Parts: sequence; C-alpha cells; structure tokens
Amino acid sequence: MYSSLAENLFLSQVINIRKKFSNTELKFLKLFFEKTNIFPVNVILTYMFVFFFVKSADYFTAKSHLKKLRHIIKSRKILVIRAETTLIKLIFSFFDDIYIHNIRTNVNPKRDIIDVLFLSNKDRAVAVGKEGKYIKTVNYLFKNYISFKNPVIKNGSIPLELRCSLTSM
Repeated sequence: MYSSLAENLFLSQVINIRKKFSNTELKFLKLFFEKTNIFPVNVILTYMFVFFFVKSADYFTAKSHLKKLRHIIKSRKILVIRAETTLIKLIFSFFDDIYIHNIRTNVNPKRDIIDVLFLSNKDRAVAVGKEGKYIKTVNYLFKNYISFKNPVIKNGSIPLELRCSLTSM
C-alpha cells in the first residue's frame, strides 16, 4: 500500500481521455447534441455501453435527458459521466449514484490496483454490474482510453485496475 502522501499524489494525477471518434461514435454524439443541446466532450462506445462525457457544469442538465436517450437507444446502456481532469474525480464519476466509503491503492509490480470500498453489498453490486460487466468495462476504458497527462512511465495507458470491495466501519 502507498503511504498517504504518495497515495494522494497518485490519485490526484492529471489524466487525458483519448478523443478518436469512429463514425458510429459521431452519430451518437450528434444524437446526444440534438436531444440535449449539450455538446459532449467525448463519446466512447463499448460492446454494451455508451459513455457520454460532459463538462461538470452540464452534467445535471444532461442527466435529466437520460431517460429520453435510453428510450431512443434500447440496445445499449447509456451513461452520462463528468469529464474530470484528475484520476480520483474520474473514479468517483464512474460510480456517481452510489455511496463510496473510501478508495485505497495497492501496489502490484505489473499494475496499480485501486480498491473502491463500499459499506453495503447493494452499492457494491451496482458498481460491479450484472455479471461484472460494468466494472470490466470501466477497467477496459482505463486500459484503452485513459492515460496520465505527464506519466512517470511512458507506456501510453494507465496500468490500473479497479476492484470493488466491501468494508466495515
């Protein structure tokens, strides 16, 4: 485990989210703008999910249109995420509607593991998703789309894995 200062420095690093749009992502971007009048900062499609990253100031307005967007796009899970600039804020954005008790980092020689700690099994179940698909997708995003702005090791991606665990008070 990192020391408290090192952990804080690691979690407060500035990140970049890759912006390379496919044609399908551009179509989703256009649809999102037409329905919400908000231009998303980024759109990322995965197998089952569509992530619309919006500025923090536009988040609640965009979230109010979420039901309408989900009605239009029934084949995928639609999510509106705050486009944050630091690692810790982005982690909290991915788990917006549930209570996170704490975040803890563990050092592994191959990658850093971040434990997202929950007090209730219900919150942990929401964070993991059905059959673990949501947490696997978030880890996929960190591996393929999110990188540190000024990395210590220049490998192009964050060698990071999120794990959801239960804790007690």
